[in-house]
This record gives sequence, structure tokens and C-alpha cells, in this order.
Amino acid sequence: MNDVIIETSALRKYFPVKSGPFGKKLLLKAVDGVDLHIKRGETLGLAGESGCGKSTVGKLLMGLIPPSAGVVNFRGRALYGMGKEERSAFRKDVQMIFQDPFSSLNPRMRVGEIIGEPFAIHGLAAGARRREKVIELMAKIGLAEEHYYRYPHEFSGGQRQRIGIARALAVSPQLLIADEPVSALDLSIQAQIINLLMELKQEYRLSFLFITHDMSVIRHLSDRIAIMYLGKIVETGSRADVLDRFLHPYTEALLSAVPHPAPYASKQRIILRGDLPSPLNPPSGCPFHTRCPYAEQICRSEPPPLKEHEPDHLAACHFSTKLFR
Repeated sequence: MNDVIIETSALRKYFPVKSGPFGKKLLLKAVDGVDLHIKRGETLGLAGESGCGKSTVGKLLMGLIPPSAGVVNFRGRALYGMGKEERSAFRKDVQMIFQDPFSSLNPRMRVGEIIGEPFAIHGLAAGARRREKVIELMAKIGLAEEHYYRYPHEFSGGQRQRIGIARALAVSPQLLIADEPVSALDLSIQAQIINLLMELKQEYRLSFLFITHDMSVIRHLSDRIAIMYLGKIVETGSRADVLDRFLHPYTEALLSAVPHPAPYASKQRIILRGDLPSPLNPPSGCPFHTRCPYAEQICRSEPPPLKEHEPDHLAACHFSTKLFR
């Protein structure tokens, strides 16, 4: 797969947690054996409930935290084996857009300084040339030149997120990791930011990892989708495969929760029983069996492998072909 820009193999991240002042140490399995890849110019949507490990995957791909096991390869090179110069080049090629557009911006810096900082860090532009490039970026994301000297608190949530996007684009990255970039915004502003990201993807030929819990957003943005549950990928495939021909009951439940534009349309909402199990003590067998309406004895004892049922359409369910065909 020469067109793959980044991929993971058996990626794991366990956090040690104490059960109390005198309790023994436990391992919180935030990411538990994840295999993913993103091709050049592709958007991979990573979806799942809060606490399933999506954001941890994003931080691992960014190199912000080290894995407990497994590898991350960027353009064929192991991320966690890179030297100082290679890591600096990686930081330029991979950028992140954060969930909270306020806390991710330095409140003591003006907008021009925030967007211009990557130029300074990577030695790409200085002085009048840097200001010129910053103003070009501001215009591209919908901000006027007069905003150059303002502080983040003077902007709305949507404008702050635009500033974060401009900062990420400053160094002409190849891959953008967007961690719930619209979840803190109003619906109308969400649509504006989504449209902006889609335009920028085409213009800059970007690859995206788009992390979200909102399946309606995934539908608009993604070329491929990966569904995550309790630290594991339970289904992955093209957008059409996952959304229209899903093979996992968790995907079915997520899709049933998407609001329908016609309020009186007949649609059966699937209510999962029980709570999301703790990653400190995940269930035996299939991690979803404690909430699955189709679970049988084999689900309680044998973990299903992530198996290819159709070309490039994988699911981790013992009954994929029986239940959803």
C-alpha cells in the first residue's frame, strides 16, 4: 500500500490506575490492539461513544503520548524510532485540530501571533513575509485582516475554531487529525466548519483523521469509517459499506440514534441495555456482548476477530453475515 500515509499495527495504550490509596495498580486499556491506515487524500472517520479510546488514538498518531505496545508508521518509518530531525519534519507534516477552540489557543497571544507561531518554530517565514502569509491564511478561513491584533476571547466559538484550523494549515501539513472539532459548536456553525474543512481538503489535498461521536457528521466527511468500542475497532470499511451495509450490532445501534430530518418518519431506535463497561475490567469474549441484543454463549467466551467479510469491509462479530444480510 504505497499510497498509505500513516498506519498502526496492534497499537495499545494502557494507563496505570490505582484503585485507592492502598489499592493495587490496575491497567486502564484505553486502546487495545488497533490496526488502522489512512491513505493520501483520504478522510478516515473514527466514531464511537465517549470513553471508547478515540482521542487516545489521535494522540498516539500525533506522537503526543507513547504507546504501550504496537507501532505507528508514517510514510513507512516508525514514528517512535525517529531521530530529532525526522521527528521535527513529522511535526510539520502532521497537525491537530482540538475539540475545545478556546482552551487550545493561548489567551495571551494575539491571533496573528497564534497563526504565525508555526512559521517561526519551523523557520518558514519571518517579519513582513510571515505577516503576509498569516493574513492570507486568515482570509482563506474567513477572518478579516483587522482581526490580526485581536485576542482569542474576542471571538465566537466558530471563529476560534477557524483560528485553530489556520494554525494547523500554516506549515502545509499532509495529515490533519481533527479531534471532535465541531462538537462544542452550535449546529449552524458546525455546518460552516464542516464545509470549510471539506473545501480545504480539496484545495490542499489533505488526509484527515476525523474523530467524532456524531454519525451524521461522519456521513458528510468520511471516505472510510472505523467504529471503535472499548478500545477496539469493531468495524471498518468504506462509507457506503459501514453506513448502508453494516456488519456489527454496535454500528447498527449508533446509526439508529441519528435524528431523522422528518420528525414523524418511522424509525426504530435501538436502546442498548446497561452501561459502557469499564476499560479497567473489560468483559471476556466479545467486548460488546454485555449490551448486545443478539449475544449468544460463544460471544461470552470467545473474542471475535476483526475479519474481512467483503473486500475492505471488516467486522468483529460472530454473527455478522447471519444478522445483517
